[in-house]
Amino acid sequence: MASEDLLFYRDRILEQIEKLRSFLNDHQPVMAELMTVGTVTRHEERLKEVNPIEVSTISDASVDEIIRVIQDFCIDDIDVLSRNSTKVTTKYPGLIIVPEGAEQLSGIICDINDAKSDFASAMKRVNSEKHIRFKEVHRKLPGLVTAHSTRKILFVEEQLKKVTFAWRLNRNQVKTNASDLIAMLDKRRLVAVKSPVTTDLTVVANIDRAKALLERKVLRDGEGYRLCRTNTFPVPIAHLFTYRPEGKERGSSKYAETDYKVVKASLPIFGVGQKPTIKRLQDWVPAQDEALSNGRRSNHSYTELVPGADLGIFIMRKV
Repeated sequence: MASEDLLFYRDRILEQIEKLRSFLNDHQPVMAELMTVGTVTRHEERLKEVNPIEVSTISDASVDEIIRVIQDFCIDDIDVLSRNSTKVTTKYPGLIIVPEGAEQLSGIICDINDAKSDFASAMKRVNSEKHIRFKEVHRKLPGLVTAHSTRKILFVEEQLKKVTFAWRLNRNQVKTNASDLIAMLDKRRLVAVKSPVTTDLTVVANIDRAKALLERKVLRDGEGYRLCRTNTFPVPIAHLFTYRPEGKERGSSKYAETDYKVVKASLPIFGVGQKPTIKRLQDWVPAQDEALSNGRRSNHSYTELVPGADLGIFIMRKV
């Protein structure tokens, strides 16, 4: 797949977004809440430190303002890409409610998402090697913010009762074994030794200590190795409460008349009908223990293999 085809697939996304603009002009939203989450700089990303993140809100956003945030996946000033992170992009939580036209709106959003999927596939076909693909894609589209260009838009078919925006720190956990961890640490050690930014040999010493423990440690019954990482950067989410359609079984829902689910909220959420109640996203201030606890309870305990080494390797035990 030639990189020249990327322009074709990029333009298809923009064409479908223009159809959304026309629809919104013909069906003026009864609710248009747009929030913008401040970007995180590359410097903060590398240090894994995040200052309080501010959220700005526009109530009764215009159609042009709505379309602007959906189209915002190319940066005109490409110097921004050297100052700000292309990995942690600007996010636009929001809620757009139109009075009618559910079937048409659903089809338009489906077409936009399909065009985004085609664009993502086109990027993958440029080259099988990630670093070469990155170079070729950004040579053709130098201002592209890849993550934002492929984010899908959510359309909620059911009537919304309440939407609560909030923050979440994603914790990734992978079940693993000693041999895989040793192989991973060998690669980390090689990178650390060669890297000019490794000025503290404690990093290498901790890797060596972890390898030695993995080679000789015998796990007890009920124990296992886990590779855990709590993302330093919080992501906006939305708690959706929708009225349960008449005749639908309640099932396991704990609410009498509503269904509930949590969704990602990096782009505005669309719906049709009456205005739901809404709780807007607030500024995020990191709590000192938030990255560790993540606000979750567990029937397992986690002990770091090398305490304080920040290798992400834990021994899990049932409590």
